[in-house]
Amino acid sequence: MFGFDLTALRRGSTVVALACLLVTASAVPARATSPVIEAAAGAWLGSPQTWTMNLYRGDAVRSQNPDWRACTAAATMSMLNLIAYSTDEVVPPVMGGAPQSNLHWTVDTSFGRQEDILAFERNHMTTGRWVDGTDPHGWRNALNWYGWGSLEAGVYRDTSLKTFEDAAWRVVAALARTHKPVGILAWAGSHAQYVTGYEATGADPRVSDNFRVDAVYVTDPWRPDGIHNYRVSYAMWRKGPATVRFAPYWQTDYTGRDPIDGAVGYIEWRGKYVIEEPVR
Repeated sequence: MFGFDLTALRRGSTVVALACLLVTASAVPARATSPVIEAAAGAWLGSPQTWTMNLYRGDAVRSQNPDWRACTAAATMSMLNLIAYSTDEVVPPVMGGAPQSNLHWTVDTSFGRQEDILAFERNHMTTGRWVDGTDPHGWRNALNWYGWGSLEAGVYRDTSLKTFEDAAWRVVAALARTHKPVGILAWAGSHAQYVTGYEATGADPRVSDNFRVDAVYVTDPWRPDGIHNYRVSYAMWRKGPATVRFAPYWQTDYTGRDPIDGAVGYIEWRGKYVIEEPVR
């Protein structure tokens, strides 16, 4: 979502500039506890098992091309499309009527809608207009507005974690427990990707904190890299090529205070692992 030199970044250079700045944050506990989850975890017995889940569907994916600025907008569309294909957003009938969906979004992969979303993000971000893309708050706002009709819907929030271990665990836990894709700040915070699936060992991530992340399935809106439903091992996600490595956010130019979470972006994001986290 920002502008940066992708070739330089892949060489490990600290010089940056391409165009797809995104990110997320909110200094929240790395592993929030829940009485329901803890009770279920305590009931788990037996040898470690392997748990897998993947929401990916090829017909849900929108690539940002030809707009190099629109990685967050394309990611927003794809993430909401996957949720729309799920039955999890359907609530029981009211007064004998047909089931109603909490989700305001209907499946759309059009370029026009992508550009509308990018404009919305830019009008609801906390960084300067000189940036070609948007910031984490703009991405979060688009997910909540287009998905649930309100900037304060609270379905997605930007979350920052201090360590890779906590960030990887948080991504899988959020995906398992909400059945919604998780946005991640890739390319050191300069590009949007999202996680649709996982492989984990131990107890069931849906109900227990006692699991180990083995791999995730990542999709990148930037078509030339061909990263669609790509299995990324834990080790590769941590130390692999820049195109798939989840590295700490390094940007410093988000100086506006967000009216929703009250945070100043660069203070909460700088040097941390940032995700767009579904919380319900």
